[in-house]
Amino acid sequence: MVDARPTFVDTRYNRQELVPQLGSEAQSKLGAGRVVVIGAGGVKSPLLYYLAAAGVGHIRIIDFDLVELSNLNRQILFCENDIGRNKAEAAYDRLIALNSEIEIEAISRRLDEGNALSFLEGFDVIVEGGDSSATRFLVNRCCLALDRPMVHASAQYNYGYVFTVVPHRTACFECIFPDLDRGHGGSVPVFGVATGIAGVLGAGEVIKILTKKGKPIVDGMLSFSGFLSDFLFIPSPRRPNCASCGTEMR
Repeated sequence: MVDARPTFVDTRYNRQELVPQLGSEAQSKLGAGRVVVIGAGGVKSPLLYYLAAAGVGHIRIIDFDLVELSNLNRQILFCENDIGRNKAEAAYDRLIALNSEIEIEAISRRLDEGNALSFLEGFDVIVEGGDSSATRFLVNRCCLALDRPMVHASAQYNYGYVFTVVPHRTACFECIFPDLDRGHGGSVPVFGVATGIAGVLGAGEVIKILTKKGKPIVDGMLSFSGFLSDFLFIPSPRRPNCASCGTEMR
């Protein structure tokens, strides 16, 4: 009797290539993928880990901040020896140690109006982040201008949410958060596990976009509550009067 099971080959990506929806073709797309991630903190730490582990070929990390002791409950890219180091540079060291076969860039600069487009152009997916709501609205506008999909993943307390923006086709960040205070920023209470859940879900969105497999979370957000053990999709369609994309309704 012939054994119909696939032959096991011990390579870096063999387990995900065995997934029927992926295979070697999707793995090649990941290897050719270019992703820029703004921030390397609580949510972005697991997100970056899984993108590097999955074999995304080119990852750019933008973060001006320094590692602090209070980061270590959730920012799992870093350890005590990294305290005082730039987060993008420390993240580079950890990720290249995980996967030396991919290309990683570390940019230790603050994203602002003057450099945002130049830092973000040329990438297949932009993972939104930043130290303030103003930066997030800025990245949203850049994604619309560059016509590049954007993944947003966030967490606070013990809940979080994830969604993807496909420019000119789905709700943008401002459609979903039209009344968000642009001056909002700074420290928020957060349980480390919540940032991990949001980050892993965000990495999944990036992988779906790069491989064109599965259905991204669009026109709303996937919200979760750690204390309630609950996941919920909250619809939020495009708004015709959106200040960012409303005049571009197609």
